[in-house]
Amino acid sequence: MPKVLFRPCGKSISVPRGTELLDAAHISGVAIESPCGGRGTCGKCIVRVTDGEIDSHSLSILPKSAVADGYVLACQTTVQSSDVHVEVPEPATMEGGNFTNGDETYLVRGELLPKKWEFDPLAVKWLIQVPAPQPEDGLSDLDRLKRAIQVEWGRQESLPVDTLRNLFEDVRSMFLDVVVSMGAMRQLSSALRAHNGLVTVTLVRTGKILQVIQVEPGHNADCHWAIAVDVGTTTVAVQLISLTGAKIMATRSAYNEQLACGLDVISRINYAKKPERLQELRARVLRTINDLMGQAARSQEIDPLNISNAVVSGNTTMIHLLLGMNPDYIRLEPYTPTLLEVPFLTAGEVGIAINPDTWICFSPNVGSWVGGDITAGLLCTDLATDSEEINLFIDIGTNGELVVGNGDFLLGCACSAGPAFEGGGIECGMRAAVGAIEKVQVDSETGIAHYATIGNTRPRGICGSGMIDLLANLLLTGWVDPAGKLDRTRESPMIRIMGRSARYIIARGSETENGEPIFISEVDIENIIRAKAAIFSACVLMLDEVGIGFDDVAQIYVAGGFGRYLDLDKAIVLGLVTDVPKDKFRFLGNASLMGSYMVVVSREYRQRQLELSKRMTYFDLSNHPGYMDRYTAALFLPHTDPQQFPSVAEAMAALHRRRQANLSRSKVAS
Repeated sequence: MPKVLFRPCGKSISVPRGTELLDAAHISGVAIESPCGGRGTCGKCIVRVTDGEIDSHSLSILPKSAVADGYVLACQTTVQSSDVHVEVPEPATMEGGNFTNGDETYLVRGELLPKKWEFDPLAVKWLIQVPAPQPEDGLSDLDRLKRAIQVEWGRQESLPVDTLRNLFEDVRSMFLDVVVSMGAMRQLSSALRAHNGLVTVTLVRTGKILQVIQVEPGHNADCHWAIAVDVGTTTVAVQLISLTGAKIMATRSAYNEQLACGLDVISRINYAKKPERLQELRARVLRTINDLMGQAARSQEIDPLNISNAVVSGNTTMIHLLLGMNPDYIRLEPYTPTLLEVPFLTAGEVGIAINPDTWICFSPNVGSWVGGDITAGLLCTDLATDSEEINLFIDIGTNGELVVGNGDFLLGCACSAGPAFEGGGIECGMRAAVGAIEKVQVDSETGIAHYATIGNTRPRGICGSGMIDLLANLLLTGWVDPAGKLDRTRESPMIRIMGRSARYIIARGSETENGEPIFISEVDIENIIRAKAAIFSACVLMLDEVGIGFDDVAQIYVAGGFGRYLDLDKAIVLGLVTDVPKDKFRFLGNASLMGSYMVVVSREYRQRQLELSKRMTYFDLSNHPGYMDRYTAALFLPHTDPQQFPSVAEAMAALHRRRQANLSRSKVAS
């Protein structure tokens, strides 16, 4: 088989003839990003072949001169019969999104929990005395454990005395069955004899069955841990919870490693068409989850194998990729996923590195484009109650999901917003972590930026809320026009013209952590405008379907990690959210993670979540004839119809008057 040698890292791998260079790189651990999912449309996986026989179809994307010099797209180039030498440029890192030593408890909002709720986790730890073995009783250790659990559980549930008396006779036909995992059976004999039959069992309650997943000697009920996981398209978050008091002990988040294989769900679905790539995507997201879970566990000095409860939420595509299931039919009519409600699976089956016998609870999906992250997030809102008031839920992420309704109805839809608000697809973008520029003021005369970073450190990049703040201030000071183009008529040291495009320098290289300037380009601005247009137009269309306007909505819930820093006034300037009284808005942070926590600590919330998923109606924007018209109208700052944003229209009119006055003064002076 031909060998592929990658430089400058020096890694090599032998592959069959016909293997794509992109696959060879990923198999050998060489980082080559492919945001489009290997379709050959983004042009990001450029490498240079210096030796060897290849077959490439890169000419449609790259210029002839570049191809003649050996440059190709790794996703459009296959290895032929001879060894191939490949030069890989330094990858554009996303280090701004990596885990930092500081905790990230801001990702959830504890005050969102209702005042009254029942602590009732899916998995419980229970101290029980198992009778000692007796000569010739014919009972094994397993028999005695099961019978002890059945009798003691019955007493806990306050069953009548005569029922208890007859339990030993015909327990299976009268009461809950007890099933013991293989891992627990392996622990059983030693645990029973360590403290004369006193053991702590970990039980998972599912219907009429008690699942025993762990048996520990003596009293160990206080060592009871769980995790809540939000698997986002761009970001993954993991939360460690102590179930002795339902207390959040640590929260960690990072970019989803799958980003190297596609920035959005469609790109990843395309990338996953080959079985080996589907397995690669599964391995990448599992590595992200397990790394974060390990960091959280180490922060509390616990063994991950002591984690015995887990809830995972994510959109439908992300859950399919996590489970290694073919996602292709999610995007093909009639848009049918493999499953919507995932059955209980063990951690060992899923690949999450906690107690392998732990049962993983997945938040239920509603459809191909409204997933478990939304049914989890709704638990944080009045849409999960019997309220008669109509409320609107907006989850702003790579996929923008929206739900409108009350206690009588729920209507949900999804739109492709892209990863811009989470720092993806933006040259200097990063997620909201230490070093991210979160606030920006722009001098109206010089155009110079004055910024603040998370943690008050030297800047490393700019996060979603910082981009919104910056772009709004550029608009209000006249340095960018409503179409998103930077002003080339006035001189500013912060605006650099590069051919037909331009970029705005936020922080000079001398000010940043890595010595490189942080900027936003007109291409970045275009991506942000497209993202906000997708979300706003989806809101308008869905409310139209219900027959109401924004003024008729009682509360607007905004979910998404970047909402921690979002300046509502600036979001209105951009046209991301509507121009209504600010007291209507409630920012939830990572509602999917918060909802996952709620399901971890209470089976009541799990039942409520299942009910929400069953009564929600999915509204397909792609088939609605009016969506593209509304979307196109929103590709403007703030909108092509200024009457929808009266406060912004007034501010822009004031800017125009100031500029006219300055122009008049200049003419008089000359």
